[in-house]
Amino acid sequence: MSINGALNLGANALTTAQAALQVTGNNIANLGNPNYSREVAVTTDLPDQQLSPGVFIGTGVDLSGIQRQVDQYINSRLTSATSDYEAANTTQQLSGQIETIFNALGSNSLDTQLTTFTNDWSQLANNPTDTAQRQVVIQDGQSLAQQFNGLGSQLDSMQTTVGSQLSSLAANASQLSQQIASLNQQIATSQGAGGQNSQLLDQRDAAVQSLAQLVNVQTIPQANGTENVYIGSEPLVVGTTADSLTVQQSQVNGQPNYSLTFASNGGPVQATSGQIGATLAAQTQLNNVQTQFNSLAGGLIFGLNSIYSSGQGLNGVTSVTASNQVQSSTSPLNSAATDLPFQPVNGSFVLTTTNTQTNLSSSTLVPVNLTGQPGDTTLNSLAASLNAIPNVSATIQGGKLTIASTDPNVQISFSQDSSHALAALGVNTFFSGSDAASIAVNPITAANPNLLAAAQNGDPGDNSNALAIASFSSTNQSVLGNQSWTTAYNAMIGGIATTSAQAQSDTQSTQDIQQTLQAQQQSVSGVNIDQETVNMLMQQRSYQGAAMFISTVNQMMTSLLAITI
Repeated sequence: MSINGALNLGANALTTAQAALQVTGNNIANLGNPNYSREVAVTTDLPDQQLSPGVFIGTGVDLSGIQRQVDQYINSRLTSATSDYEAANTTQQLSGQIETIFNALGSNSLDTQLTTFTNDWSQLANNPTDTAQRQVVIQDGQSLAQQFNGLGSQLDSMQTTVGSQLSSLAANASQLSQQIASLNQQIATSQGAGGQNSQLLDQRDAAVQSLAQLVNVQTIPQANGTENVYIGSEPLVVGTTADSLTVQQSQVNGQPNYSLTFASNGGPVQATSGQIGATLAAQTQLNNVQTQFNSLAGGLIFGLNSIYSSGQGLNGVTSVTASNQVQSSTSPLNSAATDLPFQPVNGSFVLTTTNTQTNLSSSTLVPVNLTGQPGDTTLNSLAASLNAIPNVSATIQGGKLTIASTDPNVQISFSQDSSHALAALGVNTFFSGSDAASIAVNPITAANPNLLAAAQNGDPGDNSNALAIASFSSTNQSVLGNQSWTTAYNAMIGGIATTSAQAQSDTQSTQDIQQTLQAQQQSVSGVNIDQETVNMLMQQRSYQGAAMFISTVNQMMTSLLAITI
């Protein structure tokens, strides 16, 4: 090897050591950067030079590349684990919010309020003519109705919040998909020019991980350096083209329903994990809870009214108007065409007229035929039956039935309603409304406690109705699937608690998996300061050795020139 060859060998060694030292310095500088992948300078020895037949001598070292230290398998598993953890954590938060709304273990829970209300009726049964206790029943009934209203309003508000949150998450996912497509473009350009930009690759990996927090994704590397991103089997990013996510809102059974679609074709997004997947699942849970809650409210309204409507207060009434509107007065009362919130059954009720001057009473059995046969009772036919009773007038206005006395000295009352038609129509009821949002105490009763129906036989001292209502919460209700109100309530609260507890367990287990994979990923891609320090010392010695080698060759050249001269 010539002296010039030796100098070139030293220069290459010097340059390579300097470049390797710069790579180490860059690693150390990014020690606290979680999105940085450690780099390693890759060196190769240069081709040997033949000095004579069979004799070869090395020509030094060269920097052949800079490698990112990544394990794509671990990264892929970490992406999936990140989606699972974010889904579990989001589910835990949203389930906890539902649990907090009902506060079942609190001193003012819905169950506690109902117990107070039924206890009031039990107290009234001890003295049915006590006006003060009658007022307590009405006030606590109003408090119970208002609690239903308030809880229903909170659930509605949470539905709105979930919808807004879903729109925000979809917008973030769309932004990240655009970012990944843009990085794909830059990476493809860089690779096409014969290089690989580690910074761009790190940025893309970070964007994919951020997207995985939002929704379940998988990536498929392409030969040109780009990565295609899929949600389920549907593409979100293909090369340099990105799709967007949009939120569609509709109404299902009167409740808002949100769905996620691709902006390009309107196809459904199979979001099963991540914050988006969990939010969609939470919406389903929330819809189920609202359905159960409204069923509880309906069970209270219809169940209690079915008892109450067959009772009488201290005073009779001369007129009563139904609170529920019948859409079709010519259709059987139990048909869907009536659009009544509650359905009556085949049976009858008794209407009694009492002359306040003579104290003479007359009772008439009013049939309610609902057998599915021609001639079933409609609102029109029911009014006709009532009009046939002496001193009674029945009229229909706006789909609402009004039953009135035609004699100012005659009062009317109801009893023995086996058809539940009075409760379904809202005649002589304690509660009005049909669900949590609309439940309220009948304003006529609220204004006159003497009308509170504690009796069932017309005697002011009778407490039969009060006793029946006092045991309402433990009595099976057909509208609640032949289970008691308390059983239905406990089932709803138990379901909420189970979901919340499962979410807590899932959050912990998925977090453990994520942290384990993060540790594995960092063991490959993370910067270890001890290792970098050792590398830095080795590269420093290599640089010093190359410099000393050049200095030695230079001295040899100087000595040679001196001899020649």
